[in-house]
Amino acid sequence: MANEQIAAAQAYVNALSTGDKQAAKAVSSHLAADVTLTAGPREFSGHDIVLARITGVWPMTPVYRKTTWPAPKDAGDHVTVDAPMAAVGAGPTEVHLKFWFNDAGLINRVDQENVIGTPLVETDKLPAFVKSRVNNALANDTPIMLAYVDQEGCPHTSLRGSVQAYSDTQLSIWVRASTTGIAVAVASNPNVELLYRDNPTRSTLIFKGKAHVEPDEAIRKQIFDDSPEVEQNHESWTNGVAIIIELSEVGGATPDGRVRMKVS
Repeated sequence: MANEQIAAAQAYVNALSTGDKQAAKAVSSHLAADVTLTAGPREFSGHDIVLARITGVWPMTPVYRKTTWPAPKDAGDHVTVDAPMAAVGAGPTEVHLKFWFNDAGLINRVDQENVIGTPLVETDKLPAFVKSRVNNALANDTPIMLAYVDQEGCPHTSLRGSVQAYSDTQLSIWVRASTTGIAVAVASNPNVELLYRDNPTRSTLIFKGKAHVEPDEAIRKQIFDDSPEVEQNHESWTNGVAIIIELSEVGGATPDGRVRMKVS
């Protein structure tokens, strides 16, 4: 395989993996007028159309940028690039590229396979990897956002550092004030939603359920004791309340797995 064809494949990878417009300009002269790109079930034909697919920022570009791509390899009648991806949410775990060339040495066919290796867990209980994300959210600098609706129908959002997995189907929150905010709102509208987002790993988890203030003193104490130390050190034991959320749905993806949870 000629060095020029290896260089052409490398120029293509540089454009695909960065979204850089100068890199796309560099690969343009290596693409045949009738080049075709097959990516999964989709096919793109023609120089300008294929070039557009590797120009600028596409949904997978931030994932590709996190990866150190290996050099193209001579595979006899074509060139290959097999790249293990950095661990991110629902992104691919591997990307495989194959390049074929015409008699002029221009790329006239590209096959791209994105391998999704992250397992999907369909369940009615919180998987261990989800519990771990929740319980370590504050320590990971990714406090969970809570959304609820007050007595007047106004929506509210707030970051909550005390969210913990209380059971296989419940979350708990220690709330510092018992006479305002969510502690009062859930009496009239218990519906809540929580969002976990870790941008560096493109991990997103969304929780839906119904919340209530827990009256049992032993459970209240347990929820307080299970909350992160910094939350306990706000010295809110006297005025705070424990809230339990009965989950109905959980969905999302992390590098450890994807989840689709429904509780009947």
